Amino acid sequence: MVDAVIYVRPENYSASAARCLDYCSARRYNVVGLIPGDWAAAMRMLNEGKASVVVVSSAEHLEPQPGVEIAPKPSSRRRAGARAVANAARSRWSTGTPTTAEPAAARHYRY
Repeated sequence: MVDAVIYVRPENYSASAARCLDYCSARRYNVVGLIPGDWAAAMRMLNEGKASVVVVSSAEHLEPQPGVEIAPKPSSRRRAGARAVANAARSRWSTGTPTTAEPAAARHYRY
């Protein structure tokens, strides 16, 4: 099994970490660390053999080197498919569902 450490830049932590975790999960990598903002620490883990690969969300500000993999952004085709599923679910639940913005007079109970 491949041991991976994830390096993310602090300014986009959530999205970057999620993308890298998805990438590692798809490749069945064992995540041994998630390092926000300390590139030297990530490279130290790689060089000391504590990780086999460093996964990053973007090649921005990094020099290409062995042992570093870039988690790709989701393709627009994949996002469009997810959007279609979400829209179908939304329309399925929105038809025939009573609204919550009824006037107070309409919200009386009969026993």
